[in-house]
Amino acid sequence: MAIALLVIGLVLMFFEILLPGIVLGACAVLSLIASVVMAYSNTDHGNIFLVVTIVSLVIFSVGFVYWFPNSYIGRKITSTSTVGDLGIDFSGLINQTGSAYTVLRPSGKATIGDQRVDVVTEGMMIDKDTPVRVVAVEGNRVVVRKI
Repeated sequence: MAIALLVIGLVLMFFEILLPGIVLGACAVLSLIASVVMAYSNTDHGNIFLVVTIVSLVIFSVGFVYWFPNSYIGRKITSTSTVGDLGIDFSGLINQTGSAYTVLRPSGKATIGDQRVDVVTEGMMIDKDTPVRVVAVEGNRVVVRKI
């Protein structure tokens, strides 16, 4: 029975990784604890069983960290996208003109050329449909001035 609980606990831990949630993980931990308790109470080999359980968990954890990201399932459920740069370059908008699409107080949207862009003014409010010129681009921040 203790061996069956150990196997069930390890299988539940594997499924906990695939289907995150606390229920399977809690059942896995309880199953592993129950397997060690059963081994201590029903046999004279409780210490050996405890060591086998701990070694199995360590091997499972280390193997999972190194093997799983390169496995078929790991590649399917792991995100490979990068965080940070969005690949947006507004530097070509400098000195172009357009009109305020919304009221800029001091931020809003403006139509520059043929694209709608989130913009900010230099601090003053600009009414809708007022002609504006792009005076600066700082990353994805486009600064406009009333013409």
